[in-house]
Amino acid sequence: MNAVSRSVPIQRHPSRQVPVHSRMRSSRSSPVSPLASRTSRQKVERLDTSRERTPGWLRSLMILQRGSDVITLILGIVTLTIYSWTVYTQQQWTQEYRKLGTLQRNERDLTTTNEIIKDQLAQQAERPATGLVTPTTANTLLLSPAPQRQFQESPNQTFEQETLAKTPLGY
Repeated sequence: MNAVSRSVPIQRHPSRQVPVHSRMRSSRSSPVSPLASRTSRQKVERLDTSRERTPGWLRSLMILQRGSDVITLILGIVTLTIYSWTVYTQQQWTQEYRKLGTLQRNERDLTTTNEIIKDQLAQQAERPATGLVTPTTANTLLLSPAPQRQFQESPNQTFEQETLAKTPLGY
């Protein structure tokens, strides 16, 4: 067999790729040298310390981003609430408007029916078989008004007037 080795890239860190040999030369040798593992540990430690040393302006921007995320979430919830309330009120308005239209139609029907009944009664009254007489000045009855009566105060009313006069306005 040929001693040619093929390398396959395996991604360890997002920014760099390390080739790994598909065939090992011996069972005793390690695929990663101790020097390489030591340098990778140092890089990880440097990354950890760099996270701790973030500048103040960057931290304030991160806090500002979190705050704006919370505000955006709250505004989204408020927007959805107002939208759903608007849709609900429009549906309620539509239902009530339909009821109003139905009531107006019923009112027109009742007015028409009432006028039809009045017309039928007037036509029946004009027939001679009913025994009704058309009004004239000769068959009009005039009634004299009743005599005027004197107003008499009852003892109960005077007691109420005295109590009201003694009672303070604040009560």
